[in-house]
Amino acid sequence: MNARTRWKLAVPLIGLSLLMIVPAVGGTWVFWSEFGTTYRALSVVICLVLLAQLGLAVSVIRPTGDVPWLRIGLMVVTFLVACGVAAVRRSV
Repeated sequence: MNARTRWKLAVPLIGLSLLMIVPAVGGTWVFWSEFGTTYRALSVVICLVLLAQLGLAVSVIRPTGDVPWLRIGLMVVTFLVACGVAAVRRSV
């Protein structure tokens, strides 16, 4: 896979990751004092998972011989984990 293709694949993934991480971190920071300890802890977990997702998106740029399906799959898994933790946080 050449560099141009890696960048064409990575840019939308990075954009989608930023669309999720920016509101998560911003909301956690703004509403920190309004919620209890459990809600705060789950919010921090969500932010860390989404930061890992952003790291995976950026790592797609790294040269490989083939399409980085494992990293893209891990991004999907981190997205699902963040959604699951958000669902648990909502029920708290």
